[in-house]
Amino acid sequence: MTTRSTTPHPLPLGLVDAPTINRDRLTDRQRAGTSCAWCAGTASPRYPVADLFACEPCAAMYGVQEMTP
Repeated sequence: MTTRSTTPHPLPLGLVDAPTINRDRLTDRQRAGTSCAWCAGTASPRYPVADLFACEPCAAMYGVQEMTP
């Protein structure tokens, strides 16, 4: 994991410096929501990103809000 050298800038939807997700480059598992939209780690349904999901580390890094049932 890398450290930030600049101040984070809020993006729409509350995300902070989140890289753009290019759907054409996602794996089948990422599109299905079983892998993280950014790092391809194990995604959690608690961290939705549009119709995809993030893993806990990426959710924390990019400011994805946890959804509770």
